[in-house]
Amino acid sequence: MALEPYKDREWLYHHYVKKRMNLKDICEVLEKRYNIRVTTQAVYNWLVKFDLLKYRGKGRKLGANVRGAKKASSMGKRPNRAREERMRALAKARKKNR
Repeated sequence: MALEPYKDREWLYHHYVKKRMNLKDICEVLEKRYNIRVTTQAVYNWLVKFDLLKYRGKGRKLGANVRGAKKASSMGKRPNRAREERMRALAKARKKNR
């Protein structure tokens, strides 16, 4: 292991991927256990260097919508569809009666 644990690939992999800790929590562990004060950006830079971001699915919610996106409801697109149809029918009836 390196002098600073966050510079060791296995240590970072264990905490960031296996334990699913965020950068802030990793910095707190480093300060409490190893008495090393480091910024979240420094830890992030090492994650990029070791290419560990791909293992966590950065930028997506894990477990949500596993089977894919839900289809949009037709009601969401045109909430007053029934009213529009009634208005068309009334207009058509008025034209017929003239």
